[in-house]
Amino acid sequence: MSLTGAWQKARPRFEAPPLPKMSAREKTALLIGTGLGCGFAKPCAPSLASIPGFAFFILVIRLPLGAALAIYAALLFLAVWSGSICERLLARKDPRPVVIDEIAAVPFALWPLLFHWPQHLWTWLVLFAIYRFADYIKPYPANRLQTIGGGLGILIDDVISSTYMGVALWAWIHYFPHSL
Repeated sequence: MSLTGAWQKARPRFEAPPLPKMSAREKTALLIGTGLGCGFAKPCAPSLASIPGFAFFILVIRLPLGAALAIYAALLFLAVWSGSICERLLARKDPRPVVIDEIAAVPFALWPLLFHWPQHLWTWLVLFAIYRFADYIKPYPANRLQTIGGGLGILIDDVISSTYMGVALWAWIHYFPHSL
């Protein structure tokens, strides 16, 4: 493959598959489920969608704790609801364009930051890389729960993977607080 061909394959682009005629409810679910269209990005939709997930976390976590928890509970509900509809619209189990799970699972990975906020950009970059790695490897039992259908199945494996990262991050902060 030539360098031009390699670049053409690797360059960022948005590609939506052919979609059936949709109601307003289905369009809304597709918009939410694909992270406002981030899920149609090629070649790295989950990583691209995790960026707004981190930004959303940074904005929402600055609210009073009760308000932040209510917003995240609503986001989890929307993730399950939209994921179920997107799975039907895209005619695949856990379709790749559905990235709301990456966005909604971020708080489960970053909750220890409530106790110690990172001061350096490199820390955020490392946390992002670890988050993506945890989502990619799907540690047990997350890898087994991908068999659950619908929006819950789309979301639950990411929540469990993120929870593992959250526990590891808590230990890191507890034992090495000055490293952040």
